[in-house]
Amino acid sequence: MNLVELEECKAGFILKGIINHRSRGHFIIFLEHYYFPDFIGAMISTKNTGNQNILMSEGHFEETFEDGTVCKVKFKDSYLVPAKLHKFFDMGPFELCGVLTNDGIRFITKNLENFKVESWANYLEKEKF
Repeated sequence: MNLVELEECKAGFILKGIINHRSRGHFIIFLEHYYFPDFIGAMISTKNTGNQNILMSEGHFEETFEDGTVCKVKFKDSYLVPAKLHKFFDMGPFELCGVLTNDGIRFITKNLENFKVESWANYLEKEKF
């Protein structure tokens, strides 16, 4: 397991919150620090829930880390959930599972640029899932 400290995270890191994943969590794309130790993140899903999620592509995901280690998370019918989310440090510790390419980071940034930061609970209430 490749644990990473939040202060070491960079835009495009794909994280798994160990605490969050115990109960059906999704992978998180780290976007930026936000009231440290919290951060702003995006969520990846394998479903196009409500026909609202945005399909990503293979070119958005690195195959390996800089050290040559194979990434656990790669493109696999991956969708961006259209929300800019306030993610909490207590979802961790966090495992680094993958990383987006520069194109992937641009894709996320472009698709989320007009969204305000919100909690997952607020997002669910708004979307009525």
